[in-house]
This record gives sequence, structure tokens and C-alpha cells, in this order.
Amino acid sequence: MEHEAIPGMELKDRLRDEWTALAPEWIEAVTVGGDRNIHRVGLLDAWMLEAVGEVSGLTVIDLGCGEGRFSRMLAEQGARVTGLDLCEPLIDYARKLRLKDEEYVLGHMEDLASIGSDSFDLAVSYITLVDVPDLKRATEEAFRVLRPGGRFVVCNLQSMVTAGNGWIKHNQVKLHYKLDDYFDESTRQIANIDLTNFHRTLSMYLNTFLAAGFAMEGLREPRPTAAQVAQYPELGDELRVPTFIIYLLQKPPK
Repeated sequence: MEHEAIPGMELKDRLRDEWTALAPEWIEAVTVGGDRNIHRVGLLDAWMLEAVGEVSGLTVIDLGCGEGRFSRMLAEQGARVTGLDLCEPLIDYARKLRLKDEEYVLGHMEDLASIGSDSFDLAVSYITLVDVPDLKRATEEAFRVLRPGGRFVVCNLQSMVTAGNGWIKHNQVKLHYKLDDYFDESTRQIANIDLTNFHRTLSMYLNTFLAAGFAMEGLREPRPTAAQVAQYPELGDELRVPTFIIYLLQKPPK
């Protein structure tokens, strides 16, 4: 990743344009397979399904649902799912692959004005907060649309990863992971796919969740099993450096 200021175009328009341009390649990676989907299929799906728990009969909002893959997984488990995303091609694709009665809505997770308060039992963010400019507003909106006692399950990139560094190598051998510019909370441009992400410290995430009113139920750092590494050797690095984190949050009951 490279540091980059974002000039000119309204930031949300810039993000929407980036995802619209990426959408065909993203859909192909999800449907055909590819490096970008290995961590989800090989590692994170199992952790996320365990984190959300029993969802049959629950109303669920998938914030930043993309092409709807995880929304469909939740629908298969018996949830009544609303998926929301700012990228129209991804929402169109999600609608085409609708399994049951999922609803897919074009919109931004920072602004859920069309959704009433206390509407959902569960909110999910599956590696989407890293794409959101206004973390505070997105978190407050997630809190608002949840019913008292509702849960917010957030899977995100670790803050040490979004800082934008990487492996230090010697003769292509990965020696250790570099961490620098951690406290510089700014945009990061992912050069190889022309996509803007937002780096925030761990304390920023935790304090934002708590300030919105959420209670912390737990924190998990996904790591692969031996069987998963055998099937997906690329996951071996996850036993050395944790790339992902899952926050388990709850809106307090009344």
C-alpha cells in the first residue's frame, strides 16, 4: 500500500468509482476462484459463521455486502437478510443470485436513513469498515438499526496490516513483518488494484465502538487449522502474522 491524499472528487464518489471499476474482476474472483478469495473461503467463512452463531429466523443486515456471497450463506442458514452496498454492479449481481427472499439495497453504510431504528437482530461487516471514510457515523448507524440486545459482528483487517507495510524478505524468504507509520491514520492506496482503504489504530476502532454504545463481547484473531493450510498453502503466513480480527459487539438490552 502507498500513502495518498485524495484530491478533487468527492471521496464517496471516488470510492464508488473504484469499486465499480473493480466489480467485474471481484465477481470473477468470487465465482471462479482466485487469490483474493482464498482467505475468505479457506479461513474467514468458518470463523464468521461461528461468530454469528445460530441465525435461523433472525433479521440480518449485511453492511457492505458486495456481490452477496456472505448474505447468501446467512440466508441458507435461515436468516432474513438485507444486503447493502454502494457499488451498483455488485448489488445487481447479488440480486441475480438471490437464493431466497434476501433484499439487496444500493446504499452506503454511513447513511442508513431509509432503514428504521431497531430493525435488525444482527448486523455484519465482513471486511468493509476498512473501506468506510467515516467510521464513527457507520458505527452509530449500525447501532441505531439494531434492536436492543442485537449483535454487531465485524471482521476487519488488523490495524498493523492496514498501516500498509509487508514482509521483509531475503532471497524471497519471508523473515519478518514490517510495521511502520502505525499512528498515521490516513488513506492507503492499494497500488496493485487501485483501491483506497482507510488505516485506523486498534484503539480507534475499539473506542469508536464503545462510544457508539456497543458493549464488547469478545475479540478473535482468525488463524487456520493444519487441514486448511494443507488445502490452501497460502494461509501458512496466517500462523506467523495475524491478518484479520473479529470484533463481537452487542447493543445493550433495555
